[in-house]
Amino acid sequence: MADSAEKDKEITVRVALRIRPLLAQELAQGCQTCIECVYGTPQVIIGGNKPFTFDYVFGANAPQIEVHEAAASKIILNVFKGYNATVIAYGQTGSGKTYTMGTVISASEVNGATDESGIIPRVIQDLFANVRKKGEDRFKLCVSFIELYNEEIKDLLGRTGETITIREETNGGIRLTGATEQTVNSETDLICCLLRGSRNRTVGGTAMNQQSSRSHAIFTVHVEEFNDGECLYRSKLHLVDLAGSERQKKTKSEGERFREGININLGLLALGNVISALGEEQQHIPYRESKLTRLLQDSLGGNSYTLMIACVSPADSNFEETLNTMRYADRARKIKNKPIVNIDPQIAELSRLRELVKELQAKLNEILQNGGNVGAIGTLGMPLNRVAQLEEENRKLSVELKKSTDHAARVPSGVEVLSRARRELQDWLLHGERGRRHTERRDQCTQGTVGCQGQQNEARGGRAS
Repeated sequence: MADSAEKDKEITVRVALRIRPLLAQELAQGCQTCIECVYGTPQVIIGGNKPFTFDYVFGANAPQIEVHEAAASKIILNVFKGYNATVIAYGQTGSGKTYTMGTVISASEVNGATDESGIIPRVIQDLFANVRKKGEDRFKLCVSFIELYNEEIKDLLGRTGETITIREETNGGIRLTGATEQTVNSETDLICCLLRGSRNRTVGGTAMNQQSSRSHAIFTVHVEEFNDGECLYRSKLHLVDLAGSERQKKTKSEGERFREGININLGLLALGNVISALGEEQQHIPYRESKLTRLLQDSLGGNSYTLMIACVSPADSNFEETLNTMRYADRARKIKNKPIVNIDPQIAELSRLRELVKELQAKLNEILQNGGNVGAIGTLGMPLNRVAQLEEENRKLSVELKKSTDHAARVPSGVEVLSRARRELQDWLLHGERGRRHTERRDQCTQGTVGCQGQQNEARGGRAS
């Protein structure tokens, strides 16, 4: 069970800014760079006079591996400590979100990450490197892959048409019912799931991006670690590739593409409202305005270590959209999350009792090894009579530990005992009531018999006189 100090721990959302290079099309149009990086600091200046500071800044020439190792890998390590973690890529359409996340991969990446591989393939390598380091038999990994398309949640790993609903757990966490959770045993298994799901994701061409993502995609890895068959924790890793914000006059989208753009922007607007409310520490957070904000409820203001990567275009033709993205990301830096270790309370209590027993046993062994003399015990800061007390406390803790372990099996029997006692009490009360009624009838009969005899005696006396 997490202690109060851990429950009160707050950490802010980490934010990275990634600037993509100018595209050939932008260079042909004569576009100029509107973003200047301040050397040696995570700071940028846009438009010549608007500075922004983030946790990380990656310029146009930053390789994929630098983004992963400097920012993403630090977040991922928390998964193996029992915490939830999230990496979110946000930005204008065509700003490099999918490239940065590595949501779409090639078949060549099945055998390992390449120089062009994004965060997800590299995270997969990190996950299994840690699994091998600690022992593969200690872990169970499952994966789910969904997309939010036109406010409908679709399973990218399962059968089409399956209904997926969002449910809130008793601890405030969010889970999906109906989504496929596939067990994976190797990096290849996990990469194949990513490859299969990315092929099922909805994409379409616009004037700004010929392979534009038309949905928000969430790739989730569930990690469980065991020790002697006992689950130590259950953590989640969300890797989120958001669809890009759009302006119809630039995308020139029509029909279905136009409707998709409207739904994308509505979801991102709701997400912006949530980020603003969390940053201003408002009492009401509008998570229920959109399914997107519901899906990210744990990641923003909840139980997670979170990294947001804001992807931007440096072209002056996209100045307004880039400035809005930076403001969006700047507000996200003010969000405070409260991550806790995802451990079952009963398991945590059993672990605590075991540690106490080990500690007491170690103290007793040290005393016994020193012969139990007063001088040796005095150096440990314990009087001689504490030996017996420690032995008794050790025995009680062992009994308490056994009782806690057998708690689940003991509860039904306890209920049965209470039920039996209740039935016996009811039988006793019923028997007592019957006895009382029998006594009353007997007394009435006795009184009636005496009265009749008195009347007969009076009658006889009258006749005699």
